[in-house]
Amino acid sequence: QRQMCIRDRQPSTVHESSPSLCTYWYLRRNCQSFHASYFWPSKRTGQRVGAFDNIDLGAQSYTDARFDTVITQDVFEHLPAPLAAAKEIHRTLRPGGVHVFTVPRTIGATTRTRARLVSGQWQHLEPPEYHRDPINPQGSLVTTDWGVDLEDRMAEAVGASCEARLIHEPDLGIPSPIEVFVAKNPPAQPKP
Repeated sequence: QRQMCIRDRQPSTVHESSPSLCTYWYLRRNCQSFHASYFWPSKRTGQRVGAFDNIDLGAQSYTDARFDTVITQDVFEHLPAPLAAAKEIHRTLRPGGVHVFTVPRTIGATTRTRARLVSGQWQHLEPPEYHRDPINPQGSLVTTDWGVDLEDRMAEAVGASCEARLIHEPDLGIPSPIEVFVAKNPPAQPKP
């Protein structure tokens, strides 16, 4: 994980949405600039709430090309417009910057929408499913079941490469293999 935070021996600028406690403390200690965010719809976008920025991933208040790395762990299955959020993330990434993310996906199936937001109301296309949420005791609604087309859909939406990597590092606390996705912005174009 340290390689995510250090580029050419310089700590980088990182944004993590909905961080876990362990990644929050690790990144806060090891990155030059670390921004952690959650989203509270009842609060003003960009407002500080304790140690966190209040950020709607689909309409961020961060400036263009601000971060080297953006991390989302098990977030993209809950967003009302995940591809719009991916575009926003890549807008906030510098050229060559990476979005590192995890999301559950169904092997052997294509991506399907479970629920969509229509005029401020959830329309359920599948029976509602919720995951545990640290800031919402009711849980977080699953809006998308990601499938085998995840990398292609993400790359096409954001104009970046996207690939899956299987990580298995028992010595680092990853006892079972997990799939981690890396979407990378194109590098800066040389000036003529």
